[in-house]
Amino acid sequence: MTAFADDPLLGMMTDETDRLLATVGGMSNDDLRAPSMLPGWTRGHVLTHVARNADALGNLVRSALTGVITPMYASGERRDADIEDGSGRSPADIEADIESSAERLLALLADVPADRLDVTVPTGRGFDLTVQQVPWMRLREVTYHHVDLGAGFAFADAPDAVLRQGLLECPPRLGSAAPGARVTAGFGDGTQLEVVVGDGTVPVRGTAADALGWLTGRSDGVGLTTPGDVPLPALPSWG
Repeated sequence: MTAFADDPLLGMMTDETDRLLATVGGMSNDDLRAPSMLPGWTRGHVLTHVARNADALGNLVRSALTGVITPMYASGERRDADIEDGSGRSPADIEADIESSAERLLALLADVPADRLDVTVPTGRGFDLTVQQVPWMRLREVTYHHVDLGAGFAFADAPDAVLRQGLLECPPRLGSAAPGARVTAGFGDGTQLEVVVGDGTVPVRGTAADALGWLTGRSDGVGLTTPGDVPLPALPSWG
């Protein structure tokens, strides 16, 4: 049995990719040239990045399968140039690119043996990753950037499993030096999750979707509450 045979994240990757493709399928050329929620990037930039990310993660997986280490990206400059070059394409071309690149990544993941999960590969961007991190990274990439399109899909539309894992990732990513917040996030099934950022000084409550939007820098904290309407702390950049 291969390493990811029973991994539920692969099914969610496929589902969220299909939802993204449905959004792209309803876009015009003008829609793609419109600004995204990411500064300096149009929707075409965001979507091209999603496709190239699948290929980059594929390099990581292929490195584990073959033993020939290939960085995710040849360089940061090459990554940026590929995104720029692909951003002006038609909706049909971008949609086809996202679909085919996602299928290539899934095919590679299907062949990963359990004893290769800890293979470490340089990203070409100054840090290393292991193969076992790929399914979550890809699911996060597709879901978060779907939100970044500003085209009707929001964190409130994402699966609870994505919101939960995303929230758990926030404290280590934002760092211990981050301004303090103790965030209690509620899910649709009535459960809650508490995450502590920095020293946890300010209690913050809200839905998991609103909390994740704020912690990842994709919202100003609308929908979140604090005792006595204390201002939300200013968070570091999600990056």
